[in-house]
Amino acid sequence: MTPNHTTPGAGLRSSAALLWRRQRLLWWLFALNLAAAWLASVPLRSVLHAVLDQSLESQRLVEGFDLATYFLLRQQPDLPGSMLFPASAVAAGLFLLVTVILSGGVIRELLEDRKLDGQEFAASCVAFFWRIVRLTLYSAVALGIVFGISAAAAIPAGKLGDHFTDGRIGDLAPMMLRLLMLLAALFVRQWFDVAQARLVHNNERKILRELWRTFRPALRSGLYWQYLGIGVLAAASFAAGLWIWAMLPHASMLAAFVVLELVTLAQVAARLWMKAASAQWVALQPEAVAWKIDVSDTEEMGTEEVNTEETIPEETARKTEEPSLPQSGTREADLPASE
Repeated sequence: MTPNHTTPGAGLRSSAALLWRRQRLLWWLFALNLAAAWLASVPLRSVLHAVLDQSLESQRLVEGFDLATYFLLRQQPDLPGSMLFPASAVAAGLFLLVTVILSGGVIRELLEDRKLDGQEFAASCVAFFWRIVRLTLYSAVALGIVFGISAAAAIPAGKLGDHFTDGRIGDLAPMMLRLLMLLAALFVRQWFDVAQARLVHNNERKILRELWRTFRPALRSGLYWQYLGIGVLAAASFAAGLWIWAMLPHASMLAAFVVLELVTLAQVAARLWMKAASAQWVALQPEAVAWKIDVSDTEEMGTEEVNTEETIPEETARKTEEPSLPQSGTREADLPASE
């Protein structure tokens, strides 16, 4: 573990080392993302087969991926446009649901920096599922407020840009507004990640109170600069991956698939890296409460109620067992003679 107060660079290296030690979480999430995408593509593939089997242009999509042919395909009356975007939306929704279900176990493993066995991981997932669902909904509301303020401010920002004769200067105000929106959304993400880690570490049940108590620590923690660095790396890897994919020959289907999957892996790793940074920071805080889940009680649970018990550190237990010493004012003659 690193000290509580570190530079952003040291914090990034420390959280990256934690992610490397717990990399099995990354591979599991990546595999689940791939499985969700494959399931979501099944109905789309059935529709595409019905259209492409009777088209001479299908060879450009069978032997490779031609972007112009793809856009022409979308204009075909036999292909409902509603089948294209919902497929990706279903994949994203399935992956979001899986990550919410697994969040309790993932965060606990990052907090304790050890491999949880199957029972411990499942117990943590069940114990915190509904609380993390509520926290996710609250984060969606907070992000909606940020994007709503940005959309409301876009109109006056656009009017301000119209006063400049140089179009490049006129576009500066909307660009700055989008940048501020992204920075604000990044802080909301960091705030809720810290709240999620504290919720798991302290076994907190009052979600709104924990959110309110987490705001100031999250603001002063210095984690934002780590989140910003991780976000920049994620954006750079995404842009580089798309550029490499665009430069590949149309017939290189396997290479294109590998590049796009590497881009996906980089984005999942960046998100898990952020969670590792917040979990490590929470684990180093002195006010954290040690607790454990009674795994046997989770088998009979249908809700979020889990029997928990606080654990007393060994040093405190030893102190309570030791006999109290005489006060400083007691004379030696008053003490019982030793054998």
